[in-house]
Amino acid sequence: MTNSLKLFRNKLTKAVLGLTLFLIPAISFSQDTLSKIQEIAHAANVPAIQLNYQKDGVNRLYNIGFKNSETKSKIDRNTIFQAASLTKVIATYTFLRLMDQGLIELDKPLFSYYAYDRLAHNPNKDKITARHVLTHQTGLLNWEGDVPSEEWRKTALTSQFEAGTDYMYSGEGFYFLQETMEHITGKTFQQLVEEEVLLPFKMKNSAIVWQDGMEQNAAFGHYENNSPRKLGMYRKSNAAYTLYTTAADYSQFIKKYIFEGFGLKKKTHELALKRLSEAKKSEGISADDRHVPCALGMRMQINEMGTSYWHTGSNPGFRCFFLAYPDSEEIVVAFTNSDSGFATIPHILALFLNNNQTFWMYNWRLGELD
Repeated sequence: MTNSLKLFRNKLTKAVLGLTLFLIPAISFSQDTLSKIQEIAHAANVPAIQLNYQKDGVNRLYNIGFKNSETKSKIDRNTIFQAASLTKVIATYTFLRLMDQGLIELDKPLFSYYAYDRLAHNPNKDKITARHVLTHQTGLLNWEGDVPSEEWRKTALTSQFEAGTDYMYSGEGFYFLQETMEHITGKTFQQLVEEEVLLPFKMKNSAIVWQDGMEQNAAFGHYENNSPRKLGMYRKSNAAYTLYTTAADYSQFIKKYIFEGFGLKKKTHELALKRLSEAKKSEGISADDRHVPCALGMRMQINEMGTSYWHTGSNPGFRCFFLAYPDSEEIVVAFTNSDSGFATIPHILALFLNNNQTFWMYNWRLGELD
């Protein structure tokens, strides 16, 4: 890097209060983009946005705002956020790796591998497959009980419909799949994710459960009034929501998984990206539903620009999302540390992507999902 570029970056950092920009590799950038991201965060009352925009393998990584609104400690590229339901895409890839190894099948009832005690008296227990889990067709509620309490783990699961006959977003399904994968491999879900995802994808700033020392550079979640929550420390892994990561790490995963099919057989990668079922935003069928069908573990966006893939995430105090376009090799990954973070989605998309398209991933339910 030349001295003049260093001087320029130093001047820019001082000129834009509260903003920090990291570039991998170094590319041109503008103060205007920084200012607009700051405006988006301020308008949504979001303490911090960690965002990566990637195109053609080039990353523009922005780290704006504070880990904690009271201490005013700034985030940086290594600040860890809760990925919430973006964890489900990691869990899906882990399943696909085990499927490629011949350890589990997509359409074989999971109960035949593992007699999950919470389904012991459920009449649909022998009908739920991994395909149903990964396309949210299990018929199970999102959560049945106070997850992750001991009482929740002992609560029997009820079916709202027969597996494969309808759509209902379900974290319980992913947890059932998690315990099934643990049973057939004899490994914890933490071990599986570390071996199949975090290590091979070189996600050095990511963990599927809370690790000692992470508090030194972890974002606090915040209520909508901008007051900080307690630091969330998930000690037990859950395939639906316990990933801790950064925008850079998660972008690396999305690029290599969705764009390259890294670590998967060609047919498996093609299957993972196929339109396999339909999503529903309400009990009735909406004309909008056709724009966001289900692939395995994530949804597609079908619009004027073709097909892309997305997921959103919502944990207490955190909201996040990714949107990835295989044809243009564009990825937007954004993490916020506020309950009001979903309000940033349409503005972030309009800032970085071709705005002559309908962003169904947000418009479908106005960012209220997951």
